[in-house]
This record gives sequence, structure tokens and C-alpha cells, in this order.
Amino acid sequence: MTKKEIPIAKGLPLIGNTIPLIKNPYQFFVKTYQQLGPLYKVCVPGRVLTILGGPEANIFLSQKKIDYFSNYKTYADFVQELDVNFAVNLDGEEHRRYRKINELFYSPNKADKYVNSMIQAIIDVSKNWHIGQRLAVDDLMRRVTSTQVALAFLNCDVSDYYQDIYVYLDTAIKAALFGVTSKRELKKIKYIKAKNRTISFINNLIEERKKRGIKTENPDMLDTLLIMAHDDGQALTEKEIFSFTLGLFFAVPGTAAKTASFLMYEILKNPELHEKVMTEVDAAFAKGIPNLENIKNMKVLRWAVMETLRMYPAAFILPRYVKNPFDFAGYRVESGQLIYIALGISHFLPQFYPEPYTFDVERYTPLRQEHKQPGAFAPFSFGEHTCTGARLAEIQMMLIVATLLYIVNPEIDPPNYTLKTTLFSKKSAGLTAVDFYIKTRSRNPLVVSAQ
Repeated sequence: MTKKEIPIAKGLPLIGNTIPLIKNPYQFFVKTYQQLGPLYKVCVPGRVLTILGGPEANIFLSQKKIDYFSNYKTYADFVQELDVNFAVNLDGEEHRRYRKINELFYSPNKADKYVNSMIQAIIDVSKNWHIGQRLAVDDLMRRVTSTQVALAFLNCDVSDYYQDIYVYLDTAIKAALFGVTSKRELKKIKYIKAKNRTISFINNLIEERKKRGIKTENPDMLDTLLIMAHDDGQALTEKEIFSFTLGLFFAVPGTAAKTASFLMYEILKNPELHEKVMTEVDAAFAKGIPNLENIKNMKVLRWAVMETLRMYPAAFILPRYVKNPFDFAGYRVESGQLIYIALGISHFLPQFYPEPYTFDVERYTPLRQEHKQPGAFAPFSFGEHTCTGARLAEIQMMLIVATLLYIVNPEIDPPNYTLKTTLFSKKSAGLTAVDFYIKTRSRNPLVVSAQ
């Protein structure tokens, strides 16, 4: 057993490392890794955080040896507040059972089923826009992704509730999961109203589906949940059906919306990249609504998605509860504590990615394949909790950006805007684009044929 003390990052009296964590947390974690190695501690007022990061951590996390970490205690307050179970908060056999159900809906071989509905959702959201309209991208992407998953997976309209769902989940994440805001936020009228409206929306959706009759031919997600059974023959409980339905809005729009915002910015800000992507977009939409193969043929756009996931990872750092002690990098990590796994540190290491703070889609070409180096690329975590819908999320982001580029040919407004971001702020949970607007420049009509 090793007894070396885990190194602590240098900081200021009383406030510790607070300033660099607020100013540029990604660079702080990367530089500290380069100085101290893959295991270190950082200090903020009242807390000392243990950070496990770099390719060593990613490889360690991906190896299926002893199960050192638990998600159950990490997410306990969050799922208790929502009164649900998601696959992300479960461990062991129960996690595998939930994950198996999620794979029925989120696996990439289901993507072809969702393409038309996801494009129709964008058409519905944009139908009343006029040329020259200014749009806040963060709100736009939330609306689009929520409309997409509601239409594609549940065959319903969420337009009257998408903001309530966002406020409900975002506030719970910030207050009950990451602790970046006080739990007093969970007592405020705005949150309680959003929570009640979200719960009513989902419960009414389930009850109306039961009354209408469940489709057994080409069923959607909710139909499937209502008729399916576990391996032991037991039907899903009401809580499980509610959890999987709410989980759809927790799992999909958050990551896809934020990443699509960054993807749109990088494409519009880079004229050469914009031109290459538009060539692919025009080819894909040349005969009307593209199919999945048309989408997959947009290689430059796919590389742009991957580079966006590298530079703006939604899961840069994730909390994990240590349930079994382990030795790592010459240090002992004891059980019974919360640690933070900084998956995204590898994304900014020059030994993997030359000029790592430069957006470069050529990294993913067959000649370079920089992301395939061990531990170098982890936008959707590693191990048994790797995101089930990772590939589907990539396709969704490609669809969103390609469709918007085609139908409204947007530009950044104002043109000289430089991206500003916030990470786990009071405004939003996760890395978010701030004050990013686009302006529509044209209208290319699209019509989705009935399926």
C-alpha cells in the first residue's frame, strides 16, 4: 500500500484555486495535470477536491477490473429530488437492466427511424422565422432538441412545456447534483411551477396514450415502454415508465443542444470550413429531405462534430464516489470519498493534438486519426457508464446544423462576435455559449413526406 501524499495545486490563502477555476477551468485542470501528474487536489473555499485526469485516468476508467466507483451515491440527491431512476445513477445489475432498455431507443441502428421526425421538428420551430431575424443560439438549440426528441421518440408536441422541462432539470442539476447553486433554488416558485408542469405533462402523456390505445405496429418509445417487460416477465412499473420518459429529456437535449451551439459557431466563424460543409449540405439536400446515408456521407461535418466534442466536451469532468480503495500513479485513493474524473484533460494535450486549442477538423482524417490514441478522446465518458446514445447524439447534431444551414443560411450576429462561455454557472449547468446570436439570411423551404 502506498502512503505518498497526493499533491495539492498551488493557490491563494482562503480562496485556494477559485480564480483560475472560474476564469478558465479547462486550462487550469490541464496545466495542473502537466505540473503534478494524473492525480492531484485543488482547493476552493470550504472544500478540497481530488482530481483524477489525463489519458492514464481514461484508460484506468475503461478497464473492466474491480468496480472502484459508484454512481449511486454521486447522483443520490439529484434522483431523489426528481423521484426517478436513470441508468446514470445506477450500478451493477440494475444499471445493466436500465441500459439494456435504453439501447432499444438510443442505439445508432435506430437513427434511420428518427431522421424525418428530427428534420420536421426543425421545420416546425423555424416556420415563422423571417429573413434577418436574430436568434439566441442557446435557447434555439434547446427548443430544437426538445422538439426533436418529443416528436421522434414520443410522437408529441412539447412546445408549451420545453421551457418548464429545461428549468426543472437544469435547476435540479445545479442545486442537487453539482452544488453550484443553493438548494434553496428548489423551493422557489419558478422551480416548483416548472416541476409541477413537467410532471403533469409526462403523466398526462402516459395516461392519454393508455386511453388512445398502444400501437404494436411501429411503436414509439412510450408505446414500447407500456407493453414491454423485464427479463423476469414483470411489466415496467409506473415509476420506471415515468423515469425513462423524463430521462429522454435529461439525456438527449442537454448535450446535443450545447454541443450544436458550439458546432454552429465554429462552422460560421471559419469561412473555409463553412464552404466545405455547405458543399456537403447542398449535396445532401439536393433531392429534398436527406436520408441517413446522405447524413453519414457528410464527412467534413462529422469531423467538425468530433472536433467540437473534443474542444467543448459536455463531460469534461464527472463526479464519482469511491466505493473500493485503489492505488493509482503511486498514490492511495481511499474509499468513502467523492472524486472528480477529468476526462477532458486529454483533449488538450499537445502529445495527442498538436496546437490543442486550435479548431482543426483535419485531425480526424484517415491520415491523422489523432483521437484514436489510447485515452486521447473521451467526450462521452469511458467504461460501463459510457453514454448509450453517443453515436445517435452525433447524428442529431449533424442533422440540426445541416438543416439550419440549408434552410436559413445563418450568419453570426454581430459578425465580429468572439465566443464566450460559462461552466456550471447560475445561468446554466455545463459548458454553455453566452450571448451567441445568429441572423437568418434566406429561406429554403423543406417538406417532410409522411412516413
